[in-house]
Amino acid sequence: MVIYDTFDDSGLGSRWCLDKISTAQFADAIAERVGLAPDAVVAHMTACCHHIRFFDATYRFFRSRQLPQAIVTVNPDLFSEVIVPIYGFDSDCNVIVTSWEERTEDKRILNRLAIDRLGIDCANHEALLIDNKRTNIDDWISIGGAGYHYLGDERFARNLAAGGLDGMAAITT
Repeated sequence: MVIYDTFDDSGLGSRWCLDKISTAQFADAIAERVGLAPDAVVAHMTACCHHIRFFDATYRFFRSRQLPQAIVTVNPDLFSEVIVPIYGFDSDCNVIVTSWEERTEDKRILNRLAIDRLGIDCANHEALLIDNKRTNIDDWISIGGAGYHYLGDERFARNLAAGGLDGMAAITT
């Protein structure tokens, strides 16, 4: 993670998430800087994808599919090609919208694409964005969307139990 954070300042991570460079090209850039073969970098990233731990309550809720739902994520091709198949996300939700495929990191655009692809007649205020980045929530709210700032599993479970999804949209911090 330290390496990725370091290169993110140079925009490498953003270029990867926007499909301006592929995972192979990202690995080439990382390999050059850390003295490993690109194949070793890809192998390491792929191996790490097999060890993702999810928050218990949040993941249980996600997998319960209580409403039409989408994954809307700023992520590179590695997400779709490795993580989605490993964890069966395509079975757990109706739609997956990624920044690398859409070539934008703007959650307002990505969320609206998800709503359209869900094929439901849904205004922005009826679509709850659950996100760990406050700026994404604020951007979505700025165009009439509903947002919940995700700050951890225990808090999510508590807020869900207290007010359901409708109540979560009213929580501002």
